[in-house]
Order: sequence, then structure tokens, then C-alpha cells
Amino acid sequence: MTRIEQVISPQVHTHGEVAPEAAAYAVAKLEAALHHAPAPVLRTSLTLDAAAPGDRVDAHVDVNGVGLHVHAVGETLQEATDLMQERLRSRLRRIRRRPQQGPPAPLPETGSPQ
Repeated sequence: MTRIEQVISPQVHTHGEVAPEAAAYAVAKLEAALHHAPAPVLRTSLTLDAAAPGDRVDAHVDVNGVGLHVHAVGETLQEATDLMQERLRSRLRRIRRRPQQGPPAPLPETGSPQ
């Protein structure tokens, strides 16, 4: 298994009253899931929404050009975060198993005519 050690800190957006501990928990869970990424993670963002009906967590991740979006709703932000982490890990495993679903490979370079 290839393990990518470099994880980019996510941009965190909040709506409603989100405790700093809830945001830190969500960042830690996102970063833990990203250690399973099959390629470099180029960009990440998290949105924690305590103002929605039910608490909602959204994660947007760019894994070497493949955009992933997962969201989860729970009775608490912690529950929603745990669900988001499970879904993100599942999506990352799917990318690893089916690399052809990622971005197209670059075309081989051809010599220039002279």
C-alpha cells in the first residue's frame, strides 16, 4: 500500500455556532482519512454547518486532479464528522481500486518536426 504522508491543512468554513473543539475534531478526522489517499492531495476544504436541520459536515478534496465531495448529517457535529470520514475513506478506496476513473493520463510527448 502506498502511503502519502503530506496532507494539506483544509480550509474550514462554519455556519451557526460551531465549537472550536468540533472544528478541530473534524480536521483531525479528515486528515486521518486523507492518509489513505492513493495520490497527492492538492486541496481540501471542510464546511461545518450547525445552523442546518441536523448538523452537517461537507468535505471537498482534490486528489491529484480527482475531485471528491462527501457530506453527512447527524444529530451532532461529531456524529456527522464520523460519517463523513467513513464516506471519504470509502471514496478513496474506490479511486485506488479503479484508477481509470481518475483524471486522464497525459498524452505522450511526440518529437517536434524539424
